[in-house]
Amino acid sequence: MKIEEYLFAMKKRCSRRKYTNRPIDSKYVQQLEDNIALYNKESGLNMKLIIGNGGKLFDGFRKSYGLFVGVQNYIAMIGSKTLLNRMEKVGRFGEKIILEATAMGLSTCWVGTSYDKNAAKELCEGNEVLDCVIAVGYSDEKHSLKERMMEYGMHRQNKSKEALIEAEEPMPEWFKQGMDSVYLAPTARNLRPFVFKYKDGQVTASITIPTETAIIDLGIAKFHFELGARVGSWDYGNGGHYYFDDKRKDSDI
Repeated sequence: MKIEEYLFAMKKRCSRRKYTNRPIDSKYVQQLEDNIALYNKESGLNMKLIIGNGGKLFDGFRKSYGLFVGVQNYIAMIGSKTLLNRMEKVGRFGEKIILEATAMGLSTCWVGTSYDKNAAKELCEGNEVLDCVIAVGYSDEKHSLKERMMEYGMHRQNKSKEALIEAEEPMPEWFKQGMDSVYLAPTARNLRPFVFKYKDGQVTASITIPTETAIIDLGIAKFHFELGARVGSWDYGNGGHYYFDDKRKDSDI
């Protein structure tokens, strides 16, 4: 996908927790599997697309606390415990897949805790760990009452865009555009546990609230910044630097 397509999907994407029983179109299943295979090779992760067996992880109140309904398909975000920057890669490549799924007309949601983790462990091999899953499928156009209530609760916790920035003036336009995209990044409980700093022409991104999933959230946010700024790429790691490169092409994402 081109950057413009990712940016359009970014604005369109919203977390959905109620799914219909419509099977994912076979051509989209193949696209997702092909993309996952490519990103596994690039990242060192072992992400897996599970089709038609989501009920094992989500069915029943005790498994999803009633937050998810009708989940039949998901992507298991798996990696070796020894993989360097594993959790940030989970965020970066998981969000990349989510935006591509959004462009296919699919609904998605990051799921950090509300699923049966014992059942999920069966997907791991050796020293692998499953950090989270991504629900994927089709949703009704209209959000359910429970979804609307959750969205309202999340919205009330919103941090302002300014709260995510520490910067000297004047800020370049590419930095502002990057932060516009960061503000659209999904995070656990909508905490946005990070800050982006701009000083002496340098950009860094760091964790401010050390939650269990903060590094995943940071990976998502850094990817969003990269898409919005269009002119560089990141070092991995908490406090990682962003390297400005105005010669990068859309195909480099």
